[in-house]
Amino acid sequence: MSEELIIEVDEYDKEIGLRPRSDFYTGEYIHRASHLILFNEEGKILLPKRAKTKRWYPLHYDYAVGGTVGNETYRDCIQREIPEELGIEIPVKEIFKYFSSDRGIDAAFRMIFVGKTDQQIKPNEEVESIKWVSKEELIKDIKQNPKNYAPYLSKGLEKYFSTASGM
Repeated sequence: MSEELIIEVDEYDKEIGLRPRSDFYTGEYIHRASHLILFNEEGKILLPKRAKTKRWYPLHYDYAVGGTVGNETYRDCIQREIPEELGIEIPVKEIFKYFSSDRGIDAAFRMIFVGKTDQQIKPNEEVESIKWVSKEELIKDIKQNPKNYAPYLSKGLEKYFSTASGM
């Protein structure tokens, strides 16, 4: 089986072409990712822990949903990944995009979507475990235990909480 191809973009998020997934493991090339901040009706946030088999940040807490494949748009990705990774289908709203780079590890433009559900989450094998946490619990734990979180999650949540009027 051939290696999965992912769209490479430049520093302005303009498409360059497709590259094998493994090319992106150095952080030298920039890819795209779609991420979901998922709330339940109580206002708690879904916090998935990445599986130990994941290349980037195994066993770290992360957003629900991940990177684009092939020539996918951010929206195409989120619509494919939600049922694939969480076992549900929900409407989502696009919130903002930001760039993050962890030198020598990963570089991506990250489109953040937000959604709400009380459906039962049925994570796939890419997710080690899930938990629902309050905004206050999450902010406190990121400050106390930053190494438990993918760095781009902390950066994105900081931006979201500083600009969001809430759901």
